[in-house]
Amino acid sequence: MNKFLNLLALVLTTSLAMADGNITVNSSAPSDDPSMVMQVGPEKVQLQEFESIFNKNNNEENVTREYLDDYTNLFIDFKRKVLYAQENQMDTSVAFKRELAGYRKQLARPYLTDQAAEDELVAEAYDRMKYEVRASHILITVPENATPQDTMEAYNTIKELRNRAIKGEDFGQLARQYSNDPSAKTNYGDLGYFSAFRMVYPFESASYNTPVGKVSDIFRTQFGYHVLKSVDKRANRGEVKVAHIMIEERDDATSQEKTDNQEKIQQLMQSLKDGSSFEEMTKFSDDKGSAKNRGELPWFGAGQMVPEFENTAFNLSSPGDISKPIQTMYGWHVIKLLDRRGIPSFEDAEADIKNKIKRDARSNRGVESLIARVKDEYNFSEGKSRSRHQDFYISRLNQLTLDFDDYSHNIDPFCKINYKTWDRASYTTEGKTMFTLDGIAYTQDDFADYLAVNKINADSANSCPVVKERYEDWVNKTCLDYEDSKLEEKHPEFKALMKEYHDGIMLFDLMDQKVWSRAIDDTLGLLNYYNLTKENYRWDERALTTVYTSNDELTASRVRTLINNRYNSSVLTSEEMSYLGFGKGEFYLSDARILKLMNRYRANNLKISSRSFEKGKSTVVDNHWYNGLTDNETNLDGSVFFADVKELKNGEQKTFEEAKGEVITNYQNYLEAAWKLELEQKYPAQVYTDVLYKLVD
Repeated sequence: MNKFLNLLALVLTTSLAMADGNITVNSSAPSDDPSMVMQVGPEKVQLQEFESIFNKNNNEENVTREYLDDYTNLFIDFKRKVLYAQENQMDTSVAFKRELAGYRKQLARPYLTDQAAEDELVAEAYDRMKYEVRASHILITVPENATPQDTMEAYNTIKELRNRAIKGEDFGQLARQYSNDPSAKTNYGDLGYFSAFRMVYPFESASYNTPVGKVSDIFRTQFGYHVLKSVDKRANRGEVKVAHIMIEERDDATSQEKTDNQEKIQQLMQSLKDGSSFEEMTKFSDDKGSAKNRGELPWFGAGQMVPEFENTAFNLSSPGDISKPIQTMYGWHVIKLLDRRGIPSFEDAEADIKNKIKRDARSNRGVESLIARVKDEYNFSEGKSRSRHQDFYISRLNQLTLDFDDYSHNIDPFCKINYKTWDRASYTTEGKTMFTLDGIAYTQDDFADYLAVNKINADSANSCPVVKERYEDWVNKTCLDYEDSKLEEKHPEFKALMKEYHDGIMLFDLMDQKVWSRAIDDTLGLLNYYNLTKENYRWDERALTTVYTSNDELTASRVRTLINNRYNSSVLTSEEMSYLGFGKGEFYLSDARILKLMNRYRANNLKISSRSFEKGKSTVVDNHWYNGLTDNETNLDGSVFFADVKELKNGEQKTFEEAKGEVITNYQNYLEAAWKLELEQKYPAQVYTDVLYKLVD
């Protein structure tokens, strides 16, 4: 994405001076087009377009006429290149279209959602974060793709249980006896306290929207149908950070084991009273994961720990306080409060809330709101009576009437297909219209094509719920695709941005073809250019050296000693002599042998390389501009280097290989300048200063 984020910078911020080639300056614009600021070749440029691009690329606070003139020359140069690229159809290749489509998909995302709806979700989540709610619930499970009959049966069951609760039966007993949530057998449906983002969104909404003491309406999640009773609502207690010591006690512990565990926890408490530090005692904890970190646990809030542990932690008053032993389903615990914090401010929490929403089912709300708006705007109509304002997400989860016959009979034929053996090519529809959008009819044939791509793995007995889900998905996708197709028409700033990316990609490819890659690939032209301009490529004064880079000062000192005593065997021990493999009467410490010796016990303890230093590039070499060893110099990473100056050079000509990088750059500039002259003749330009100088006068 960054490649073309400011595409005009490619041309409009270049430091290469641009001549005012083949540009005619006029004092006033044509009377029939008074807002035209310039014309380049056949293309007329309006002030609005030029001003938009100028403002995006200009960093100057005080813009003068001279500055604007220079910028105009650069802009004309850019336009000429774009015109050339268009004439040569550089935007028609498959690669170009694929790349532009990829950028468009990213740029379109903010337009394909209802931002106001997303902002409301953020505000709603923060308001909920201020409180913790406690709820009990009853769950009757039903798969999302269940048959109408199974769904109706589950709905009737939950409806009956809700009625019994409203009439006064004990909600906990109903949950214990009938809920499909396994935990209800022991907790009577009581989920304890929790805050925003702790439950799936429909459950969270029902919990916060149901008054304390009341029973909610029936609602649906991906798990099935629910009804809940609001037990309590309180201000959010924030989060705490604690450390703990745990003595594990299994469910099947014997009486003796339970007695032993109580003795252990009492001994631990006595040690703490006798002055042992809590951190020291965590080594006896059976929670080995936290024991490695002195018993510390991550920050937690309501609903994240078992109730006994959570309540004890929050009841500790001050950091450093230690609890009495408590028992949970995991065993015995002693808890130390380390810190506590309230909920963050909205400004501090906003980014985190947005990230959580992206990972949450509610993230679809902005898209669903946009789809509803698109249906309104473009007169969506289908062969069944259903409000265009219906929120699809809520309808999918909270659909209580279960009137599956509500769908038009036009979808019925698709419910009779065995999709495990279905062949779209041989399948014929009646071609009936299933819905219309902006006057465009979408037919059974279109839906069949969609099903062929978005396959269903079901036989005719089980396909109907999935078919209807696919139908809703198809409708939603069609609405979004249609809105996507209108973005340039509805949003001028998006249209301008897409044009910028279109021209940028095209210009990048063109410059690569005409200048950058050509200069690299044209080896013969590059060599000829070097031979014609070789006098421009000469070395400054330089020192040819061997550089010795050591890990530390001690190593550098030893290496220096070895270099200064290349013929002196007394600098080595007999064992080192043997390791280096010297024969009788043979001794010379070459760089290869020094390297082998110094890296014997530690890889890369010493590195040796040949390097050329131009004068002024290294202080330590500059201070030793003669043959021999320089002083040590310490690098930022702590390594130490010194150089052995072998030879001094002064002003000799660079070979082609030595100058190749500079030659390529200069050859590219030459190619671009020659091409620019061609473009100036091909696309003459006119500038209308009365319009142009409105930007500064």
